[in-house]
Amino acid sequence: MKKGLNVISIFILTAAVIVFSKPPGTDLKFSHKYHIVEVEVECSDCHSAADTSLLSTDNLLPDHKTCSECHEIEDNCKLCHKNEETASAVPRIQNYIANFPHIKHKSDKLSCEKCHSRIKESESIAEKHLPKMSVCTDCHNDVSRTDYCFTCHSKGENLTPPDHELAWKKQHGIASYMSSNNCAECHTKNFCIDCHRKDNLDHKTHPLNYVNIHGIYAKGNKDNCYTCHEELSFCIDCHRQKMVMPRNHASANWSNRTTGGAHARAAKLDLDSCIGCHSDINGNPVCIECHESKK
Repeated sequence: MKKGLNVISIFILTAAVIVFSKPPGTDLKFSHKYHIVEVEVECSDCHSAADTSLLSTDNLLPDHKTCSECHEIEDNCKLCHKNEETASAVPRIQNYIANFPHIKHKSDKLSCEKCHSRIKESESIAEKHLPKMSVCTDCHNDVSRTDYCFTCHSKGENLTPPDHELAWKKQHGIASYMSSNNCAECHTKNFCIDCHRKDNLDHKTHPLNYVNIHGIYAKGNKDNCYTCHEELSFCIDCHRQKMVMPRNHASANWSNRTTGGAHARAAKLDLDSCIGCHSDINGNPVCIECHESKK
């Protein structure tokens, strides 16, 4: 019984240490907003090494000497630290990408806030404001290049996202539908098409005879089609190439000069479907072109 209580006590103490202990540097009182907006300090005043930095491993954080240029910090730890007894330096960020030269980006006249967004609003040192990959791909977006990833990443680095686990092949369609922009950061649309075409040979993506029955699926779930195929344009191009005509267009009364026929009633009920095929380059219906010629 006593041994059991000791184990429980150790567990509680360990949990308390984890909960109440703070990572080094988090007790620092620092507001980027105050320095940038109110005092109008330039980023390079504190991060001077960034202007010439060639490696992402360079330490660009300001030291005591930098702070002392404006602040009286000698024997005055409380000016910046909440608790002088536990005062510690801000730790370096370890999960940085391999290749990142600040000097190159500075020479391209990019503002610091272009990559470190909302830094002017930051009032806590806990906010890192490191750029996400989507920020990088605003400029570095040539995913068709075979060495695209290694513009920033090292060749020995594991670039597989955490969510690309064993079941990813079956689940990725849902993720792509929810946020296709995330996929586009690494993959071109041709990547999807090439892979799915290969799967089609084994009937993994679409079942046998899908060409003949796909219309039924498309009417019921267009959004799924659009995850791979451009809205309407893909359908139209293929239908025109194969000379496919909707079934109702074959009826004897589809076009009637006197009453307009069945096509007039169909257009009133669902003009969007008509525009899908009968429209100009801007998507405007071309009804008037035909009707004018028959006057």
